[in-house]
Amino acid sequence: MDGINRKQELETLVELCRELVQLGVKPGLSDARPALSVRTELSRQKIWVEVDASRGAFVWRRDDHERHSLDDPAGAAARLAEYLKRRDAGSGEQS
Repeated sequence: MDGINRKQELETLVELCRELVQLGVKPGLSDARPALSVRTELSRQKIWVEVDASRGAFVWRRDDHERHSLDDPAGAAARLAEYLKRRDAGSGEQS
């Protein structure tokens, strides 16, 4: 997916958004960035998910270099949902 444009990035994020909703995760789409914010509860800290077109991946937790292939939004959603579950069960909030 090298060289994808802004419209394609948004479409890709919308696909991920749909998958996250099915898993009970609350996404929010920002077209200004473009990026997707996700959390399990409104009182929890958001995680921002972006498209890294140069690597063909969804990216979150840049400090840990968490990535997942753009070709697999369902897999990315599952990984994000699992991460949020672990984070929310722990004592500290991570972004």
